[in-house]
Amino acid sequence: MEQGHILGASGCLLPIETALDDIPALAVTEDEAARLRSGQKITPGRPGERADLNRLDEGAVVGAWHNRVLVALGRIESNSLRPVRVINT
Repeated sequence: MEQGHILGASGCLLPIETALDDIPALAVTEDEAARLRSGQKITPGRPGERADLNRLDEGAVVGAWHNRVLVALGRIESNSLRPVRVINT
């Protein structure tokens, strides 16, 4: 028997973003998103994102977003963002 999504249950599921409302968000570029998806850490290149990153505590978990799509959950380490969980879409 083939396993798959149960259509009736899918109407009861909330998007992952709903559970992340209290986690800080960081906008990333397309290149940075690709690096995070590959498991590589990034140091945001745009001044605004670097400033946002610097305001967060070492070890803080943030959501990395590109074009309103969650790319990864990452941890702040030495002014960089290391992916902890990559979100495959």
